[in-house]
Amino acid sequence: MDRNHRRRFGQNFLDDAMAHAIASDLPISSGEEVLEIGPGHGALTRHLLQRADHVTSVEIDPECAALVRQQFASKPFTCIESDFLTFDLPAFCADHPHLWAAGNLPYNVATAILVRLLSEITHLRGIMAMVQYEVALRLCAQPGSSDYGSLSVLVASHCERTLLRKVGPENFTPRPNVDSATVLLTPLAHPLPAPPDFFDFVQSCFTHKRKRLANSLPGPWPKPTIEAAIAQLGLSTNARAEELSPQQFLDFYYQLKQFPT
Repeated sequence: MDRNHRRRFGQNFLDDAMAHAIASDLPISSGEEVLEIGPGHGALTRHLLQRADHVTSVEIDPECAALVRQQFASKPFTCIESDFLTFDLPAFCADHPHLWAAGNLPYNVATAILVRLLSEITHLRGIMAMVQYEVALRLCAQPGSSDYGSLSVLVASHCERTLLRKVGPENFTPRPNVDSATVLLTPLAHPLPAPPDFFDFVQSCFTHKRKRLANSLPGPWPKPTIEAAIAQLGLSTNARAEELSPQQFLDFYYQLKQFPT
């Protein structure tokens, strides 16, 4: 496979030793299946097949899809040639009730893939994903951390989050210019009961995360209204977005909704 082809799909292929270690981190039980995003040359797939009852891989690259179909023809394996972002994930989850999602996610679409998976997290056992290390830090960040942002709030509202292992460039071909990491996301028993537009609101709060919310929040509310809503939550009027927990963001959202715009 030539370099231009790899660049087209953002592919960096994992070495076998690290693939074995990563697959071993997946807390899978007997009778459970794996939905793998982007099998590439099958390095991780090979080890997932040793642990899962069945692995279904979704692969956008026709050359890689053909390769893994041939490689695992005798295994409990299916490869669906599709862009994961347009793949019918709700239907697949409905047909496979004991399902983990896993994969070495392409850096250029990793966040979009995770957001899509989170939309079905209540129908999954969980997600184990390898992403750029900086993204992993954001996924697992706590309030007050410099890595904490809207993605942190989104994930924390749905999942328990664990950073499993850091993975260096030497474990890939071609070598990326950044470190990677694997994260484990498992659904909360009681996810945050957020309305559909809540995460758009959170994103707007982080537009200028270093500034006071009262000065930085775009939208229809005047500054005195924002300050009043913050005060009703018992927070300082100097509060910044990076200081609020997911629950505090939800309380802030509902406080603002009480005021006329």
